[in-house]
Amino acid sequence: MWLSDSAPRNSESRAISYAIKYIRRACPSVAWIQSFADERCKGLGVVYQASNFHFIGSHLTPFFELDGELYHKMMKDRKDTKRALYLQANIGRAVRRQYRQFRYIFFIKRDWLKRLNFAIQPYPKPTEERDSPQVQNG
Repeated sequence: MWLSDSAPRNSESRAISYAIKYIRRACPSVAWIQSFADERCKGLGVVYQASNFHFIGSHLTPFFELDGELYHKMMKDRKDTKRALYLQANIGRAVRRQYRQFRYIFFIKRDWLKRLNFAIQPYPKPTEERDSPQVQNG
């Protein structure tokens, strides 16, 4: 889900709230929602934090930068989009970068929290290190 910065204040958390309410009604077997905040967009998941999601860690994910655009590593293997095919045709010019993806979980069924196999961690906060992605050769 993406919302424009021109959307009214609190639009993101309001949209998440509506989505959770809908999922509760429409899909009663769903116990939890997982989502990721993306460092490449300078995001730490502050909307998920404000929406009472639990932070359970982060991992590094490779991306490719090509002509000012970022492509997820999965685009290297897809054959179904023009964007993926463009990356594949120009992979030699692409710069590989790594960004963190922050993992958040919201328990619709709160009793499922005891089934969580990950430690709930403090929410990530901005640091200077996150302001510049890691560049990798090759």
